Amino acid sequence: MTKTVKTKKKTNLTLKTLLYYLHGYWKDTIFTWLFTGLECVAEVLVAFFMQYLINNINDSNLNGIYKYSIIIASLAIGAAIFGILAGYWASSASSGFAKNLRKTMFAHIQDYSFSNIDKFSSSSIVTRTTTDVTNVQNAFQQIIRAVIRAPLMMIFALIMCFITQWKLSWIFLIIIPFILVALLFIASKAHPIFVDIFNKYDGLNEEVQEDVDGIRVVKSFDRENYQDKKFSKVSVYIHDHFIKAEKLLAFNNPIMDLAIYGACFAIAYFGALMIIKSNGSQLTVGGLTTLVTYVMMIMMSLMMITMVYVSIIIARNSAERIVEIIVEKPSIVSPKNAIKEIKDGSVDFNNVSLAYNSDKYVLSDINLHIKSGSSVGIIGSTGAGKTSLVSLIARLYDATKGEVLVASKNVKEYDLKALRDSVAVVLQKNTLFTGTIRDNLKWGNADATDEQINQALDLAQANEFIQTMPEGLDTMLDEGGTNVSGGQKQRLCIARALLKNPKILILDDSTSACDTHTDALIRQGLSSTRKDITKIIIAQRVLSICDCDDIVVMNEGKIVAEGNNAALMETCPVYKELYQSQLGGGDFDAN
Repeated sequence: MTKTVKTKKKTNLTLKTLLYYLHGYWKDTIFTWLFTGLECVAEVLVAFFMQYLINNINDSNLNGIYKYSIIIASLAIGAAIFGILAGYWASSASSGFAKNLRKTMFAHIQDYSFSNIDKFSSSSIVTRTTTDVTNVQNAFQQIIRAVIRAPLMMIFALIMCFITQWKLSWIFLIIIPFILVALLFIASKAHPIFVDIFNKYDGLNEEVQEDVDGIRVVKSFDRENYQDKKFSKVSVYIHDHFIKAEKLLAFNNPIMDLAIYGACFAIAYFGALMIIKSNGSQLTVGGLTTLVTYVMMIMMSLMMITMVYVSIIIARNSAERIVEIIVEKPSIVSPKNAIKEIKDGSVDFNNVSLAYNSDKYVLSDINLHIKSGSSVGIIGSTGAGKTSLVSLIARLYDATKGEVLVASKNVKEYDLKALRDSVAVVLQKNTLFTGTIRDNLKWGNADATDEQINQALDLAQANEFIQTMPEGLDTMLDEGGTNVSGGQKQRLCIARALLKNPKILILDDSTSACDTHTDALIRQGLSSTRKDITKIIIAQRVLSICDCDDIVVMNEGKIVAEGNNAALMETCPVYKELYQSQLGGGDFDAN
């Protein structure tokens, strides 16, 4: 009982949410209904007047033949015109509905925090914004036309059956409930299979995305066959379950055929007896023909309902998955009366702990105080929590316990845009987008002049290789920046971050693909020309951080040591071991 109530609530939420996104296209929907209704009336009247035409043919009444032929032809032409108009407005409404959904979903995803993104895999989000929206669009187009047309046609045809000969209309009252019960039973068995199939589509897309992104690795390790097998496993699963669902739905046609032929036989048999016994006074040959036509109309309407119902079954899961994206509330938002000015680049972590979607803490009891304009290096083994720590500064995640302060204010008090404009993060695997180098750099500052761009490129040691390119800043980058090297990509990302003119610059192992000389030049440029910027450098190389004002050593989510290079060499065995293993134990002058 509880499960039924939950399902009903979920269905109501889905319908309510989706209907909202019809805004701007209600006119198209209403016109679809109007012309569909007129089309149904015209088609039913064609069948109704057909009996008079047949009766006049039997009586050799030429005037009656001409009269009813004109009426029938006019109604048929009208039905065709109304059908075309209904189809046009249905296409317009469904396309607009899909456009609204895609636009809303994409915009809403942009507001997600990292924890929201973590909830939905990237492949799942792609499936929901493409395949699922297409399923809902197709189902909606059928619903606003066929779901209106089929019941209206059935009702009008039943009314005309009763008008033509009410004594034979009881046949429909027996057959229609039988069909509906059978079809509902089939649909209830098929729906869970389709739910499972569309959830597996996420896995299919994930396999494709992973293979395309890592195609160089796949080829270098000669793992094409292995990837084929992985993809085939998911693909075969979807194939087998689709067949299973389609086998169930295949019973629709036999049931409908049985009902149609049964109804036609019953009406023909009992109608013929009525004609013979009443000598045509209760039912004429034309009337019998009209009744058989109405049988076909009613049964075709039921067939249409079943086809639409199948589409709804397929689209229902897609609709629920779309609504999950839309109703998901961003876990990190700007507060009311948010502070929009960040005064300086000081950062404080006060008893900070962080856990992702579990009770296991990736950061525990972090206390760290960074002065504005200082440089801080963070070093530690893989999984020590270095990236998790700096992600709290720009509120990419929120601390589970404790508080993070920027310029002596809790980051939760700031406007998100203002905070993130003041904090620039350069990741080890930062992303470049399809477009020119200039376009990518202007992500940091859309109004940046060429002079500002060149200054940022000089600091990032990127101008030299850009000048060797035939088109310079107007060189087109492939998707993901695959036509530049890893080190060049990192330097472009650093330049892009510098164009933001941030108060806090976070370099998360972002020079790992650069040689040590280039790394040193970047650090030297930042320390000499951007003294006002607080620089937080995460690195695996001791050489990248040993000249920082302060160095933080992390292990298993905790700060195990803090101090400058000289102090840590004396007090921290972990740091000393890293230093000696990387620099060969020789003395190194940070200056």
